[in-house]
Amino acid sequence: MAFADLDRGDRIQRVADRYEVNYQTIKDWKHRRTELEKRDCFGQKRGRDEHEQKLIQPKKEEMIKTIIKNKTPDDINIEATLWDRRAIQALVKQKVGVTLNLQRVSVYAKRWGLSPQRPAKYASEQDQAKITEWLKKEYPLIRERAKAEGAEIHWEDETGIALSTYHARGYASKGNTPVISLPAKKARVSMISSITNRGDMQFMLYQKGLKAPTFITFMRRLITHRKRKIFLIVDNLRAHYAKKVEVWVTAHRDEIEIFFPASLCSAVQSR
Repeated sequence: MAFADLDRGDRIQRVADRYEVNYQTIKDWKHRRTELEKRDCFGQKRGRDEHEQKLIQPKKEEMIKTIIKNKTPDDINIEATLWDRRAIQALVKQKVGVTLNLQRVSVYAKRWGLSPQRPAKYASEQDQAKITEWLKKEYPLIRERAKAEGAEIHWEDETGIALSTYHARGYASKGNTPVISLPAKKARVSMISSITNRGDMQFMLYQKGLKAPTFITFMRRLITHRKRKIFLIVDNLRAHYAKKVEVWVTAHRDEIEIFFPASLCSAVQSR
């Protein structure tokens, strides 16, 4: 506070009187601050350097972070498919020659900005290069047609739903784990859905795998009460390009049209 007053232009005697210290004390404080500033160490953090006690030096840390970001454990002969604490522990041992306990691995992982997450799932048959090419070259043509014809673009897909799965977390007192009653018998139901570019979603539940009649039922429900034509983008599922589906789409050419990524298969379109 004394320095703040002095920096605002107060006289030394007035500052000394205000904080009830000797005039010479204020002069000593000013002298010490001036010396520190001359040595360029004013305001420096005291104690050890932040890297002094690290088991892994900064350059090695960057190397490890790069590996975790760009590779999976089995790419570098570590017996794991995803990065967990034991996989990171093995990586550090392999590349740096240091054995970290699991608690220390957690400390380093947090410092590197890593957190345990559920992985996103993609089909192993998916060819990202072809998908990117389709999105850049073919999809813009579909979008322009939809705009010219006043049609609405829908993206369709299917998924399975486990009725007994529960992933939520909740607070409870220590030693009293929350209990949720779930049926012992596993039950699943399938869902087909479409989502528009605006985020509007429609869905239908059904049993077992998708067959052509079920897909036709979904499309029939999709076009009911809609005033705009639908451009439905689907994937390479067999039911999507069944003969029955092609016949039905042809009969409803003014209400719906199906598009496949051309890199996967030929489009089933109304002509």
